[in-house]
Amino acid sequence: MTKLPIVISVPHGGLMLPAHLIKKCLLTKEEILLDCDTWSHELYDFKDLVEEYVETPIARIVVDMNRDKEDLPPHNPDGVVKTLSVVQKPVWNTEGGLTKNEIQALIAHYYSEYHQKLEAASNNPNIVLGIDCHTMLDIGPFPNRSKWEKRPLICLGNRGSETGHPHGEPITAPVDLLLKLKMLLEEKFSDYASDAENMPLVTLNKPFTGGYITKFHGNNGNIPWIQLEINRRMYLPNNVDKMTITPTKQDVLKLKKIRDDLYDVFKELLN
Repeated sequence: MTKLPIVISVPHGGLMLPAHLIKKCLLTKEEILLDCDTWSHELYDFKDLVEEYVETPIARIVVDMNRDKEDLPPHNPDGVVKTLSVVQKPVWNTEGGLTKNEIQALIAHYYSEYHQKLEAASNNPNIVLGIDCHTMLDIGPFPNRSKWEKRPLICLGNRGSETGHPHGEPITAPVDLLLKLKMLLEEKFSDYASDAENMPLVTLNKPFTGGYITKFHGNNGNIPWIQLEINRRMYLPNNVDKMTITPTKQDVLKLKKIRDDLYDVFKELLN
């Protein structure tokens, strides 16, 4: 396989907690795994297949690379440093979460480094596209968390409308590029449609339009950026209570098949 002129960003696949925070964390390893983009380092293992690849070992609950660094608790418990998990469980054993000094140290060390790597990768003259890669729960909360909804198998985001057009702010990737990617994904992943329970196979900007990475680097860099969300039902065991921290051999084969199919789609997209 030839290397594609793409930068792949995988910001939510890490499970690591800094040593000084381990005793403060109330979540088990399994809860940390389910709160992150589960097994996304394996799912999006494009290290040798693209020109630029950026990931982090740090857990999403510690530092969320896909948030503005000013998006802080207590104003937002789901900000750059979490105080609540995705199922609304307290993350830290200290009232109010981590201290301001602890938060700023985490941002300075992990967050800034990640975005500097993305900026450098985007400035590589060989790179023509950035893809920020995520996974999503099969059923997840609405933005106001008033209820939960069934989700599509794949969601693409360019910060626009459900047709990919501008919707109150600049889009981060051209409409024709987004529509071509949607078409290619629908063709390549049509075998998964039978499991979709009448849900669209691929949606645009619903339920996710693209987070801070897509917005910031798409608006400030030299290349288009697209956020890609893969539904975890495509690869997770049916009984997540029996899921292992690292994927089994059978799981790895399933993840690699999706990764290889994505590679074919990306290659065709750039032709």
